[in-house]
Amino acid sequence: MQPQAIIADIHANFEAFLAVLDDLKQKSITEIISLGDLVGYGPNPIECIILSLEHNVINLYGNHELALFKDKTNFNPAAQRAIDWTKQVIKNNQRHPRIKSFFDNLQYEYKKNNIIYTHGSPKGIIDEYVIKKEDFFKLTPEVKKNLKDNFELVEEIGFIGHTHIPYICTSDFYLVHPEWQEYQPYPLLPGTKTIINPGSVGQPRDNDPRACYAVFDGQTVTHHRVKYDLETTIKKMQENLVLDKALWMRLRKGI
Repeated sequence: MQPQAIIADIHANFEAFLAVLDDLKQKSITEIISLGDLVGYGPNPIECIILSLEHNVINLYGNHELALFKDKTNFNPAAQRAIDWTKQVIKNNQRHPRIKSFFDNLQYEYKKNNIIYTHGSPKGIIDEYVIKKEDFFKLTPEVKKNLKDNFELVEEIGFIGHTHIPYICTSDFYLVHPEWQEYQPYPLLPGTKTIINPGSVGQPRDNDPRACYAVFDGQTVTHHRVKYDLETTIKKMQENLVLDKALWMRLRKGI
């Protein structure tokens, strides 16, 4: 198969998204699947939506896209203010044909061959955290049970986002962060189910501020880190009086 890029959690970070797309262009990768949360938190929701359409990205619903259609969410106050602002920006541009096209074509999940792509979990829960940051050091019985339930819905490979943390986890509970193997290609074993998180393009939370995404070629998956113009993104957020300080401060630390 031709290599495909798996991206997630861009969160309206135009500079990070653009840097990843430039990196993919250098690799001659044109098939791109976004696992949701293209909007939310960041300063450029419209620009990121249009950029995704210009590159024929297959876009899935994330919990932030769903939040645009809800009056109430379980977001923290900073996230809620950001989504309320995003909702207004979307409303102001709702007649733009590309914005309408984006929302008309969003999917809850995408399947290709024996692979499932979704935002939260293969169980169809968009806001489920299958593996959290603290789980990297010990998978509790509860986490293992939930993983088992999710693996039952995976034929071979499942790509999920939402946590903003890149990892590879096999059905025998072998868990690895790509940094531990120096971002080298990870061979996928036939007969072993695997769940893969590509990390976050626009708001990484694994203590590395660089944008993160994954490339899948049918036999291996490789995570990549990309530097981007972080300070420009931060300046935009600082100038937006609605976006909380905490939202841009975390970008510098990747938390």
